[in-house]
Amino acid sequence: MWTPRRAVDGLTDGFVRWLDRVAEDGLIRLFWRNFTSWFGHRLVKRKLVAGEEIVAECKHSAILYALPALAALGGILLLVVAPFMQARTAWLPLAGAAGLLGYALIKSLYIARDRFVVTDSRVFRVWGLFSLNEAEMEIVRLLDITVVRPWWLRPFRSGHLVLENAAQEQGVRDIHYIPRPNDVARVIHALRREATGASAPAAEEPAKKNARRPDHPRNPGPVTARRRQGVY
Repeated sequence: MWTPRRAVDGLTDGFVRWLDRVAEDGLIRLFWRNFTSWFGHRLVKRKLVAGEEIVAECKHSAILYALPALAALGGILLLVVAPFMQARTAWLPLAGAAGLLGYALIKSLYIARDRFVVTDSRVFRVWGLFSLNEAEMEIVRLLDITVVRPWWLRPFRSGHLVLENAAQEQGVRDIHYIPRPNDVARVIHALRREATGASAPAAEEPAKKNARRPDHPRNPGPVTARRRQGVY
């Protein structure tokens, strides 16, 4: 049952644990770790189960950050121009800079938090900033993998993946703008072969020669007059 005393005890315990982490890692390292966790690392860790290993973790291609980078550059330019404007109109570039920088930050977070992960038993995708989404599929259920590499993404070594299974609708189907999609498809194919038992065929043993019967004339035996003369 919730009581004010329990609420205060919980806040106190949380503050004490935070102080312990600051004492162990330092304030700057703790702040950096919490800041980088907003970019999708924590979403992937929460999705893993005990004993599950990550084989490949795919982030979006760097080409998607071009638009947020241009927006951030525009916001910085507006901040530079704002001091040279009249006081009555200086709020316009400041508001535009705030809007452009906010858009660049939110868009970058959306891109960075969209992760496609291949583990030793399944594939899953996590994405979202304010509303979180998760989708997963067992590797043994995968039937077809299509790699799409448009001409304008090939210079960046990026492309798309299309995963097909027997279901009509699935959460993990279209994976867009990932680097090296052909390598990811090859990894998934190898894991699927291993999971289904379709491993590489064992090397064939060389055929053994038929053993000669004991009374074969070419078997060594006691030297006789016929053997001395070369007659068999």
